[in-house]
Amino acid sequence: MLSKKAKIAHKLLAGALVVTTLGLFIATGMLYLRQAEQRQLLATSIRSSGWIAYQAQLEYVKTTATLDIARDDPSPRIIDQLELRLELLASRLPLLYASEEGRLIAGIDAFAPALKDYRTRIETYLRRLEDPLPPPPKSGRLISQWRSELVPLGRNLQTILEAAVVDNDEINRREAALSKETAALPLALMFISGGGLVLLLFVQARRDRRRLHDVLEARRAQIEVETSFEKTMQAMPFVALIFDPDTHEVKFANDEAIELVGASLAHPDWTRLIRSAIDVSKTSDQGDTRTTILSFGRRDGEISSLRGTISPARWRGRRLRMLALADVTKLRDAELKVMQAAKLATLGEMATAIAHETNQPLAVIRLAIANARRLLEHGETGEALAAKLTRISDQVERVKRITDQVRRYGRLTSQQCEPFALHDAVQLAIGFVAEQYRAAGIRLDIDLDFATDLAVAGEQTMFEQVIVNILVNARDALDALHDRDTDRTPVLQVRGWMKSGSVVLELEDNGGGIPEEIIAHLFDPFVTTKPVGKGTGLGLSMARNIVRDMNGDIAARNVRSGACFTIRLPVASQTLSLEEAA
Repeated sequence: MLSKKAKIAHKLLAGALVVTTLGLFIATGMLYLRQAEQRQLLATSIRSSGWIAYQAQLEYVKTTATLDIARDDPSPRIIDQLELRLELLASRLPLLYASEEGRLIAGIDAFAPALKDYRTRIETYLRRLEDPLPPPPKSGRLISQWRSELVPLGRNLQTILEAAVVDNDEINRREAALSKETAALPLALMFISGGGLVLLLFVQARRDRRRLHDVLEARRAQIEVETSFEKTMQAMPFVALIFDPDTHEVKFANDEAIELVGASLAHPDWTRLIRSAIDVSKTSDQGDTRTTILSFGRRDGEISSLRGTISPARWRGRRLRMLALADVTKLRDAELKVMQAAKLATLGEMATAIAHETNQPLAVIRLAIANARRLLEHGETGEALAAKLTRISDQVERVKRITDQVRRYGRLTSQQCEPFALHDAVQLAIGFVAEQYRAAGIRLDIDLDFATDLAVAGEQTMFEQVIVNILVNARDALDALHDRDTDRTPVLQVRGWMKSGSVVLELEDNGGGIPEEIIAHLFDPFVTTKPVGKGTGLGLSMARNIVRDMNGDIAARNVRSGACFTIRLPVASQTLSLEEAA
């Protein structure tokens, strides 16, 4: 196969040869026509020179004949004819020595002075005829004299005519020979250039036929590849479809895809699937390929969890896109069960703290009831009793808030990926551990520098669990720090801000950091820094999967005197409505 540069050079060379051959062919034809035109002009000039000499001789004969008649009959009519003939003869003489045709006559330059003199003499005759002639016989003698004076002119004109005839024959002979010689070269060049052009066109036609054959073979091979590709996609146990990136029209779908959507290719559910995959996709490390993770509501009411890629594909000669998705619903269910177990384990770890938090308001309620009973025994039913009842109500509300947080955290998560207010989700997660932080003497610094109605896409409860896991781990690390160093105030900072269309959350503590040998594998399953029997090692692993499902990323690093977890999430929409944010 020729390289691209070689093909371009070949095309340029073929084009140059075609242009050169055509130019030579056209130039040869123009040369031939030009020579033919010159030969025609030369022949015409030669014939014109002989014709001029013949006309001059003929006018001389007619003039002398008229002179002979006027000598015997000088009537006005004859004199007018004589005047006309003299004028014609005088006009013919300059053509012999002053015109281009006359100069072609051999030896004409030798006769030029005599011809000029005779022209002057004839003009003198014409001026004399302007006045009446004397009566006969004087007029006859005058005309006879003119006749005698013009006799040498007749001999000169006869000589010129004979020279013109002889020269014309010689020139005609030479012109005929030259015509044969000069016509042969242009005709030969014309045939050579024409033959070269035909040969070049023949070679080019063969090359084009061979190229067309290669194109047809490549097209057949492409059809075979596409057919094989179609059969392969039909046999694969995953959802595969080809769609137009501009119109989202499905061009091909395998049986797995049709079973998932459960409708014809023209049904709007296909467009819904494609748009959902595109909306939550993100660029991967494989060029134009994008990864996507989504949940799709089937027509039977079931929700399928799908993971896959969107990549360029050539289909039926067009550049389209291929959506390949694996149904990971069962795997997702298993992950949710593991996640639920991890949540319950976290609740188990926090049971003592939760019981302590619940005992405090219950103790206050018990004390308030005892005081209220004592007031009743003393007959007091005014403001003092109302204050006790208000205090009991506040503590009941506190217990309700604690139980709601536990119930919310412990409930099973759904698989719906929907926009939710990030600010509220972070605040709810912080509220779940806030009492424990206060009880442990840990200071919470919260600085969320983004709008309260800013939304991200995902499952809110699962995201809250990510924040809770990090906060619980930080609490344990800060508790250990307090045991070692009672002079240092344990602090956890929660910061948030917008950056390049994404929102960034950072949770940083001063608990001493993460061991370097663990930090590289911190998000792997069953990796933990907690003592045996206390941690499951699944919290951060599940947190990474949750954040990735939201098309974000999570990382951990040691900074200053503690650890810092950074979460980056794409913004689902700029704002939510007030009802959605609530």
